[in-house]
Parts: sequence; C-alpha cells; structure tokens
Amino acid sequence: MRLTSLRSKILLLVGLTLLISAALVMVITQRGVTRTVVTMEEHAVRNVLDLLVQDSEARWGGFLLDKIATVRSNRARLMQQGEMVQSVLDAYQRQVRDGELTESRAHELALQWLSGLGTGAGGNVSVFDREYTILASSHLLERNADISALLDYKGRPLAASVYQDVRLGGHSFAIYRLPDPATGTEQLRYAYVSYVPEWDWVVAVSDDADGVVQQFDRRRAETEQAIADVLDGLLLAESGFAFILSDDDRLIAAPPGSYGFLLDSADAATGKTLRQLLHELAPSQDIQQLAFSPRGGHDAWRIQATYFRPLAWTIVAAVPERDFTRAATELRNQLGLFFLLVLAVGLMVAGFVSIRLTRPLRQLSEFARALPEQDLSAGQTLPAHIAELPRRRPDEVGRLAAAFAYMDAQLREKVARLLEETSSRERLESELSIAQEIQRGLLPPPPDAALRARVDLGATMVPAKEVGGDLYDYFLLPDGRLVFAIGDVSDKGMPAALFMAGTCTLIRAIAETETDPAVIMARINNLLSANNPSLMFVTLIVGVLDLSDGRLQWANAGHSALCVLGPEGELRLLEGRSGPACGVQEGLPYRRHETSLAAGEVLIGYTDGVTEAVGPANAQYGEHRLYAALTPMAGGGSSRVLDAILEHVHDFVCDTPQSDDITLLAIKRLPT
Repeated sequence: MRLTSLRSKILLLVGLTLLISAALVMVITQRGVTRTVVTMEEHAVRNVLDLLVQDSEARWGGFLLDKIATVRSNRARLMQQGEMVQSVLDAYQRQVRDGELTESRAHELALQWLSGLGTGAGGNVSVFDREYTILASSHLLERNADISALLDYKGRPLAASVYQDVRLGGHSFAIYRLPDPATGTEQLRYAYVSYVPEWDWVVAVSDDADGVVQQFDRRRAETEQAIADVLDGLLLAESGFAFILSDDDRLIAAPPGSYGFLLDSADAATGKTLRQLLHELAPSQDIQQLAFSPRGGHDAWRIQATYFRPLAWTIVAAVPERDFTRAATELRNQLGLFFLLVLAVGLMVAGFVSIRLTRPLRQLSEFARALPEQDLSAGQTLPAHIAELPRRRPDEVGRLAAAFAYMDAQLREKVARLLEETSSRERLESELSIAQEIQRGLLPPPPDAALRARVDLGATMVPAKEVGGDLYDYFLLPDGRLVFAIGDVSDKGMPAALFMAGTCTLIRAIAETETDPAVIMARINNLLSANNPSLMFVTLIVGVLDLSDGRLQWANAGHSALCVLGPEGELRLLEGRSGPACGVQEGLPYRRHETSLAAGEVLIGYTDGVTEAVGPANAQYGEHRLYAALTPMAGGGSSRVLDAILEHVHDFVCDTPQSDDITLLAIKRLPT
C-alpha cells in the first residue's frame, strides 16, 4: 500500500513497535502494584502502632495503679501517726483545762515528748508556731530554727502556706525539699500537717519521699525495657522497624544498630534531622506521616508516628521506600524483557520504512545547515533537488520543502532590510557618541593644584542615556571667589543636552560681568525664556563662595535645597527658594540668600535623580536615605562624600535600570 501521508507512516511505525503501548502498560502496572503494596503495608504499620499504644497503655495503667496505691498507703500511715500525735496533745490540753497542769508545764512536757518521738526510718515529727519557728523536732530540724524561707514543691513558702491551709481546714498535705547541710543536697519529703488551735501550733508528720520516687523510677525503667524488648524483634514490611523517642530526647527503644544514623541524619528537603522533625510533630494520638530522605544518597523512608501522652513518648514506625516498590519493580523488569523482544522486531520493520521516509528529510536538513554559511544578501536560486521536492512529494514532506523555499526567499529579503537598518543605526550611535563627548567637554575640568590648595571640590554626573540634561559647573572669579552651579533640565536625551549646554554657556558669560547670584539667575531666566519653543525649563542653583572667610551667596530656582555637613556629623539645609525654574517666564525677580560656610564643612548639591532613584520594590530613595548616608561621612573629603552617596544609591536600586540623570557636587572649605 502506497502511503501519501506522513501521519499514516508515523502511525504504522508506532503500531509496529508498540513502544508507547509497552511504556503505558509498564507504568500503569507498576503504579497499580505499588499503590496496592503501599496501602497494605501502611495498614499493617498502623495496626502495629495501635497495638504498641494499647500495650503501653496497659503497662502504664498497671504502673499508675501501683503508684496510686503506694501514695494512698503512705498518706494513710502519716494520717494515723498525725492523729496519734494530735490525741496526745489533746490529753495535755485536757490536763490544763482540769487544772492538773499549768499551760507552760503542758507545753514543756508536750514538746519534750515530741522531741523524743520515734516515727521509723526517715520519719520525723516537727512543731512550729505562727512565727514559723521550730518548737520541737524528733531529729531533722533544730529547735528554734526559722523555716519561713523553706519552699514547698510548687515554690511557695512552706510554713506560711500550710499554716493558712490548716487554720482553715484543720489538716493538709505538703511536698517539699529539705536541705541537708551535711551533704549539701536536698531530700524530697511529704508531710501530713494538722493544727492545734488552743496553742496555735502546727504539727507536721513527715517521711522520706525519695525512696518512693526511686521505686517508681525502677518500675518505669522495667516497663520501658519490656517494651524495648518487644520492639527489638519487630520487623515491618521487609526491613522496617519501630522505635520510641521521649520528649526529653531519650531513646526508650532504639533503632537497629545499622540504622542508628537515621535519627541524626539531615533531611534533604528541610535540612532538619529526623529527631528534630519528630519533636516538631503535634502531640496527637492520631497517627501522623512524614517523608524523610537523608542526605548523602541514603534510601528514602516513610515515617509514621503517634504520641503517647501519659509517658510523653513518640512511638515511631520507619519503613524504607524500597520495601514498598520492590514488588512492582520486579514485575516491571519482567514486562520490560518481554517488550524488549517486541521492540526489536518493530525496529527492524521501522528501519525498512524509514529509509524512504527520511531521505528527503535528510536533504532538507543539509540544506538548512548550509543556509547560515551562504551570503544571504546576494541573490541565489534553490538547489534543484530541493526545488523539485514539492512537485515529487505530495505529502507533508513536499509541503515542508515548499515552506523551506519560502523561508529562504524571506530570509534574503529580511537580511537586505536589516543591513540597511543597521547602517542607519550605526550612524545614529556615532552621532550620539560625538554628542556625549561634546557634553563632557562642556563640564569643567578637575580642579588644578592651585584650586585644590584652597578648596576641596568634587563633582560627578551619571546620565541615564548617552547624553543627559543635568549640569554642574565651577570656576574662579577674578577676585578669587568660587562660582558654582548645579541644575536639572526638565527633559532627557538630546534636547535636554542642548538646553543644558546653553545654560552652562549663559552662566559663564553672565558671571564675567555680574557676581550677584540673584542677578545671574534673573538674566539666565530671561535669556532662556525669550526663545523657548519647546517650553523646556531648568531647575538651577547658582552660588558664590568666598574662600577666604566662608561667606556664601546663592540663588535657588526651584532646585532641591543644598546640604551642609558639619565636621561632627551635624546636617543643615540651605532652604528657601529664590524663584521658579529658569525658562518658564521672562521678567521674574529672584531673591539672593546668604550664609557662612565654616572651615571643615562640606556643601553638597544634588539633582532629583538621586532622591527619586527607584529600588526593586518601586520605592524611591528619598531625602531621608540621602541624609542618613551623609552623616557617617562627617570629616571626610568631597570625593569620599560623593563616593559614599553613589554607593548608597547603587546598593538601594540594585539592578533596577536608571531612570534619571544623577549629578552630585561637593565643596569642602579648607582652613585658611
């Protein structure tokens, strides 16, 4: 069968090779088997975790019941001893009421009896009064000792709190730590406290609690070891395991030795160790899952954990991902071998078919590779075998050959047009380069040695385009005073550069006959306004500085205020406008301002390209950042001040394109 469609040939090739079908079958089979295995294994792991939680609850319940029984037994014993002491004290009180003993004698006998009372190993009977002073103690506390500073287990004053409790309720219980001066340690004790209202005494029968705590600790350690023994032989999936981590970072049941590194391995995704990730899990009894991939090329793991609140344990089940995918991978490999045989047969058939299919495509490819090496500006005909392909091949190959022929013709036409436009652009760039050199020539040269000896002066201009509309100038008058100017034309590019050139020329020409900044500004305004069809204007500052005494005169035509930076970092602004921008309207008056520039002070002028520089967040640099950058430069020279401002602006804008010209002028008056 003769095939006239490239699509039919591709379908024939796909049908013979079964490549796509094989890939789909393998992928779908692997995913289905993996999903089934994962579901089964996760269910099994959840069952194991549930059983571990139930076993822990049972062991903890028995431990808790024993603990409650022990505490109740000890409390009952203390209450019995306390009631015995209370009955003896009641007997002494009756003898006082019957007149058999005086109250002082009864006190003496009662305290003597209490001091010699034996309550067994660790036991003690103490009596203190409302002043928290020990009246008698069997052996732990000295008589007349002040116990007001002794604290209970909650950090409250022991004597004061139990005194209030027993006065209200008759008796109470307390847990506290008693310092042992001989060993420098503290002994944990619990006490039954009762009140003797007629004598305003508090009787405390106490016993050592450390032994009870140690007994509970032994029982808890036995419980933990029993659970660890259960987990030691537990296997999840093929190589998974379970372990228990406490909130205080103890391993109740540790991972097997070969996997001990997992807890302190960092996760590739979060950078946190498995230990940290487990501690960050919410303390919930629900089973929680997390994926963990240790750095260093180790296998990925699937972690399931639950929190056992009574013991503050995190019970964890860890199964490597390979255990979930091994069965599916083996099945995929078997299918791969079968489809490999089918693919080999398909490739032999496809090779025969592709000979006729790819020959014209190879010819078109060779033509396309040779196309960049041709002179596309010269006329040239297509090769004969390419020109005949649309006629000989009525299928997609023929249409592709026709498209190549059309592309060749269009390329030659576009290249000719591009060469013409490139020539025009090169002429324009040459003219802009010449204009840039001319504009640079209009700016004043760096100060010579004679001027540098009298004043530290620096200036810089960074145009936003090849040429800009900012200007600055400085020169000496015949009487030795320094004239300076800084301005900003309202436009950009070539028109602004021409307007800037005219302004610079006017400043120098007028200054030859007039030294009053206000008069200079008025004459500049009149001349610029007289012939200004483009309605451009310039904001401008013209100043005259007497280098001998620091007297400064200036006029400000709508420009940003000058700054004066003192040697100690103080900053002041030379505010006050003399009039509007120059070039707006003829005949406007301008007012002169005066101040004094002290030795060591730096006068700074700038254009709005500094304060209106835009950063990445579309925020402007602003005057507050400029003033903040100036203050650390106190005492520095003009070059240092200019460099600091430019660096600060550059750091602020980062890679944001410059939108306006940046011009800076700094004049530091030197001591005469």
